Amino acid sequence: MKSGVEDEFLEVLYNVVHLLNRLGGNLTLQINPLPASSIRHFTVSYLRWVCGKSVNLLTIIKIGHIHIARAIFLLGLIICFTTANAASPSYIEGINIRADAGFMADDNVTRAKNSADKLSDQSYSANLSLPYIFALGTHFRALTNGFLGGEKFVHYDGLSRVSAGVQGELQYRHSAAFFAPIFALSGRALTEQYQSKLRDSSRYSIGVSMRQPVTDRIQLFGALTHHQRDAYSKVFTIAEKAARLNLDYLLSPQGTIYMTGEYRVGDIVSTGQPTLELISSADVFAPDDAFTDSQLTTYRLDGSTVLTTLGYNHGFSPNHALDFSWRRIESTPGQKKNYSTSSGYVVNQFSLVYLMSF
Repeated sequence: MKSGVEDEFLEVLYNVVHLLNRLGGNLTLQINPLPASSIRHFTVSYLRWVCGKSVNLLTIIKIGHIHIARAIFLLGLIICFTTANAASPSYIEGINIRADAGFMADDNVTRAKNSADKLSDQSYSANLSLPYIFALGTHFRALTNGFLGGEKFVHYDGLSRVSAGVQGELQYRHSAAFFAPIFALSGRALTEQYQSKLRDSSRYSIGVSMRQPVTDRIQLFGALTHHQRDAYSKVFTIAEKAARLNLDYLLSPQGTIYMTGEYRVGDIVSTGQPTLELISSADVFAPDDAFTDSQLTTYRLDGSTVLTTLGYNHGFSPNHALDFSWRRIESTPGQKKNYSTSSGYVVNQFSLVYLMSF
C-alpha cells in the first residue's frame, strides 16, 4: 500500500476508535484508544495475514475474496477488546442481539427453465445480528446492524455459504403523530463465501424507503433499491434495480400476516444443460461447480424478476417468534434475447424460521 493511502486509511481507523470511545458512554463501556503506531502495526500485520499477500488498496476493497473465517476471527478480537474494558456486565444494555434458525425447501435451486434441469433441495440456516439505534435529534435517527450467518444445503453442498456484513439506515420522521410516515436512506454491504468458488462474492445495495401506518392494524412499506454483486466469476456478477411493496396486517397481539411484492430489472442467472438457444442468448456462461455430477452450465442474461411472498409471524413472547412464509420467484429473459420468453423459470421456496432476541 502506498504510504499516502496507508496513512489515510490508518487515520480513519484511529478516528473510528475514538468515535467508539465517545459512543461507549451510551453502551456503558469504554475502549482504550491505542497509539497510532500500535494501530498501524496491528492493521498492516492483520491485512497481510488475511490477504496472504502484500497489502494494497485493491486487496482491501475486494473484501469478498478474504477468507470469511479470518474476518470472523477479527470480529471476535474486536468484541473481546471492547468487552474486556466494560465498566460492568451492564455494557450490553442498549444492544439488542438477535438470532434466528431456519429451514427452507426450494423446488428449483438451479433456477432452470426446463423440467429436466430443475433440481430441488433443502437448507438449514442460522444468523446472528447486533442492531443499534442512535438518536440524532428530534426528527432523525440512525440504525446500524452488523451480522453474520450461514446456510447449509442438504444435497448440493456447493450452494452452502457463510456471510458477514454491515448495514445502516438514516431515518426521518417529521412528527411523533401515529400516522406520520418514516422516510429512510439505507445502505448494505456483505461478503459471502460459498463451497462453490464461482459464487464467492461481495454484495452491495443502496436505497430509499417509506414506512406508513394506515390503521392501528395495517402498515405499508415501500422501497426503491439498487443491488450490485461482484463475484469471483463474471457469470454471477450482476446488477439489479428493484421496487418493493410490503403490507403487514396485525391479526392479533401475537399474530401478523405479511404480503410482499417486488419487481427487479437487470441480470438474471439460470443453470441448465448447454443448448444453442442459451449460449446464443447469454451475456456470460460457465460450467457450474456446484452441480459437478450433472455437468450443468450457468448463464447470465438480461431480464426481469417478480418476487411475491406470503407469510405469517406468530410471537410467543416479546423475544421469541415463529415465522412461516412462501415465496414465489419468476424470472423472464428480456425480449431482445433469443431465449424463449414463453416459459421463464419459476421457483417456490417454503421457509420456517424461529426468531429470538436477547
